[in-house]
Amino acid sequence: MPSKWLKISVTLLIGLGIFFRFGHLDQKSIWFDETFTLLAISGHTVAEVQQDITNKGILPITVLDQYQHLNPDRNVNDTIRYLMTSDPQHPPLYYGLARLWTQVFGDSLTGVRSLSAVISLLVFPSAYWLCLELFESSVVGWVAMALMAVSPLEVFFAQDARQYGLWIVTILVSSAALLRTLRRETWGNWSLYCFTLIIGLYTHLLTVFVAIAHGIYVLCQQRFYFNKTLRNYLLSISVGFLVFTPWIFILIKNLSLAQKLTSFLSLLKLNNLFDLIVIILAQISRIFFDLNLDSYLPWIHQSFLDTNQVIYSLISGTLTLLLIFYILYFLLKQGIKQSSFFLIILGIFPFLCLLLPDLILGGVRSTIVRYQMPLYLSLQIAIAYILTVYILQEKKWQQTIGYCLIMGFLLAGLVSDIFLFEANTWWIQLDNKGALATANYINKFDNSLYLTSSEFVNIGSLLVLNHLLKSTTNILILQDTSVPIFLPETDNIFLSDDSVIVGNRNSLISQLKQQKNYSLQLVNEPLTQLWQVEKISK
Repeated sequence: MPSKWLKISVTLLIGLGIFFRFGHLDQKSIWFDETFTLLAISGHTVAEVQQDITNKGILPITVLDQYQHLNPDRNVNDTIRYLMTSDPQHPPLYYGLARLWTQVFGDSLTGVRSLSAVISLLVFPSAYWLCLELFESSVVGWVAMALMAVSPLEVFFAQDARQYGLWIVTILVSSAALLRTLRRETWGNWSLYCFTLIIGLYTHLLTVFVAIAHGIYVLCQQRFYFNKTLRNYLLSISVGFLVFTPWIFILIKNLSLAQKLTSFLSLLKLNNLFDLIVIILAQISRIFFDLNLDSYLPWIHQSFLDTNQVIYSLISGTLTLLLIFYILYFLLKQGIKQSSFFLIILGIFPFLCLLLPDLILGGVRSTIVRYQMPLYLSLQIAIAYILTVYILQEKKWQQTIGYCLIMGFLLAGLVSDIFLFEANTWWIQLDNKGALATANYINKFDNSLYLTSSEFVNIGSLLVLNHLLKSTTNILILQDTSVPIFLPETDNIFLSDDSVIVGNRNSLISQLKQQKNYSLQLVNEPLTQLWQVEKISK
């Protein structure tokens, strides 16, 4: 049983974790992905946005406000319609909840993000339950809650208006429900596991990998015999996927759109295997310690070595690799226990499903932090178990090591949380520093005109800038086929076209460069991919 001081200490840490989760919800700048959450809440689709603003002449930037706020004439069904037609790779559970939540608490950034913050509180009982099922030790559960309370990665997703905080909870709960069911098989427990699986599937598609990892564990636990337990597992996941079938059909129907929206995962390439390994390891270290240092962005950096955090990433990556080796050594040294095997399978299988395509076909799937939640959670719980073993040893020196390590992890997390608390953008918010730099530069001028194309990626960037640019800024949205391009007689015309990231060779930038009556000058401002357009007098 945990000691009284441990309970008091962890309770205080959870209190701090709650403070960091709910503090400054409106301070961080909105980023690309969150604008589409607001678009879903508004009930409009991407096609409607494109139709309303493309080739409509010069429009005020404020015309985009209607796509970032609740529309009283639309409801949660329109939010589902948005996902079906504009974002089919994202199941609807979180977004439906977000629509209903904002109807009560408002559609400000604080109102929208507060849903994720509230959901994140479920991490604590979920992690505690999973540790009880794995190790039959409440002490491990208390240590795990302490680590997760101050983890900067989990604090970030608790303040992010996306579904990943909910996905963390579903991974923990479904895993605990499965272990409970295997320990005490009843139809009620199997039904509970099936329900948690359905919630997970309707939260994130990658729950499929979690379910398969569960299946591998069950199959190995039953020594590959087809018995009652294995039959019940197959029946449970069959019912779960059957209930998820409607969204599977929607995804299949709109598969080409989903592939287009996620094409950057396979189109963007890393130079070599070394880059891939160091990036992944450095990102894992940010579970425990994160000072918001710049990360590798494949559409900006040609190589990992081009970043300005090479030395830090190499050091953190090396320490992470040593930590992972020690975790595996510690778990295997104690013998292949069911708890150790479960954590290894839960972490490794989903990770390999993302890593192997990158190694074979190329791409950056495995470098996307939000896709690696099963791995991160497995590592956190494994570390909580190891630390608990140390502090419960009879030898004083081993206890001292355990307490020092716990203090080290917790202090690293708290320092990181302070940085996160004060930051206006975080490294996970992909290229958001570039958006802020772009807005700051354009806002130096009066009556500026922002020019871009109607590609999906540009719509997202435009929605971000809608929150950052001065209300006097105007926009001009063109189709890529609008050749030749005739621009109005005005000063301060700025051009940006993020579609070049996904290999668009017919971007507005390339088209204007080909026209002899315009000159393009790349703005000499750090982080921006912004061009200033001037008309050449004849």
